Amino acid sequence: MGSIHLEGIEVMARIGLLEEELLAPQDLFVTVDLEYDFEMVRKTDELSDGIDYREVIAFVKKFAAAYDGKMLERFAQVLAESLKDAFPVSKISLCVDKPRYTGKLGLREIRVQVEL
Repeated sequence: MGSIHLEGIEVMARIGLLEEELLAPQDLFVTVDLEYDFEMVRKTDELSDGIDYREVIAFVKKFAAAYDGKMLERFAQVLAESLKDAFPVSKISLCVDKPRYTGKLGLREIRVQVEL
């Protein structure tokens, strides 16, 4: 077993409760940890026997661009489920950071995390 850690994938998504949030996409940062069996790729040293993290990044960006919803929790859950369906992983940990309102709310970060 092993894991791939992809930190801070920058995406744009239409998400939020406020009217101003729904008018235009906003920046989100997605961090993904994918656990899977490295045995075959360790033996062959072939990308086709592992997970190409470029494909994971492209998948996350495409998902976010198509997303239209209100709650960050749902975005994170549905994205994690979609990743687990699309890639041969045994476990996913996913965090989504929403930096847009941190200053207005007097916070350092707004983050939602899910694990499957």
